[in-house]
Amino acid sequence: MTILPLSALGQDAGAGCTDGDWVNKPDAAFAADCAAFAFDGSLEDRERLAWMFFARVNQLIPSPQNGGMSGSGQAPLWMAWPTDPDTFGSRTMFDFAAMTPRIEMEPSIEKKDLNAGRVSTADPDGANEEVTRNEVSYDYLVESGLTTKVDVATFFTTNDYVDMPVGSVELKASWLQVTPGSPAPAGALTFKFDSGEYWWRGLHIMVKMRKLADPATALYTEDPSWFWTTFEFNDNPGVAKVRETLITQRAPLPQDQVGAILEAAGLGGFGLEVFGPNGTQIRFTEDGTGETPVILGHTDMEDFAGAPNTAQPRYWTRFEASCHACHATASYDPGTGQFFPFSVPTGALDPAYNVSDSAGTVHYLGQGYKSLDFMWPIAFQAH
Repeated sequence: MTILPLSALGQDAGAGCTDGDWVNKPDAAFAADCAAFAFDGSLEDRERLAWMFFARVNQLIPSPQNGGMSGSGQAPLWMAWPTDPDTFGSRTMFDFAAMTPRIEMEPSIEKKDLNAGRVSTADPDGANEEVTRNEVSYDYLVESGLTTKVDVATFFTTNDYVDMPVGSVELKASWLQVTPGSPAPAGALTFKFDSGEYWWRGLHIMVKMRKLADPATALYTEDPSWFWTTFEFNDNPGVAKVRETLITQRAPLPQDQVGAILEAAGLGGFGLEVFGPNGTQIRFTEDGTGETPVILGHTDMEDFAGAPNTAQPRYWTRFEASCHACHATASYDPGTGQFFPFSVPTGALDPAYNVSDSAGTVHYLGQGYKSLDFMWPIAFQAH
């Protein structure tokens, strides 16, 4: 495999991050080596790193059943990782060594379904969002007893917070079923699950890159620990407008640099150029001053955060999506045994941040809630 030369990434690239076989480094080593590049570099550095993460998780593996992605006989690596149902709904340890892409659609509970009380997610017209995770993340969740509500309660009898390991990778993919009335767009990548053919609309990527000096401060600190990016199909209706006018931290790379990164991972010509990062995020607000919220999201996966009409991103005048701020509220109150309700905050949080649950009870973040280290899946999936 050709390893991407430092010159292809720009003169300011961090040598420890991009030198050597960056494509195949273990996740923990790559995250640690790239932490300074992510948190101390420029927006351009972060955009390069976003593409590098995208390339790493999309390395191709054999997918003989159902033809693979777009009939190639291959599928991205992340399609062989455990989903939320594999992690939270199974007593069988996941077999990472098998490296077998799943052929069943395994969607997670959608946020809007949680709010509305609905439970069905395998809907041809729904978001069909699949959450997957790497072995670093999976092992910590399972070994720490964070996959059932009873075990979460036990965990917090001896721990004040969740502290995911450096190298944890959590992904969320969005699919839409291909039907006669809703064909896949030109150039889109498709996959034939047993339930039908779907086209791939995008991929959220979150990576734990550095431990906080005090993990108990995760709910409020502007010190970065996770890296966030979201890749979206470039021809989604309205995505160009959202990227250019509502997303706050972007630095699009020249196509030759994108091509070099994908080529280094053996992905040249596979078709991943149809995606692009909507932006990156490492903290609540720009420059950590607490003033200007960072806005980042995907027009399908976070459509509930767009206005005035959630279904028409091209007309949005507001986009109240912020990966870091939203995930920061993922927390648990050991005193009441409740998770903090899902909401859509932007900007810095404080102990007075509050939201009402479905019963109308108001929950304040400062009322004893302990950080789940930005891990909404624990709150959503632990039953």
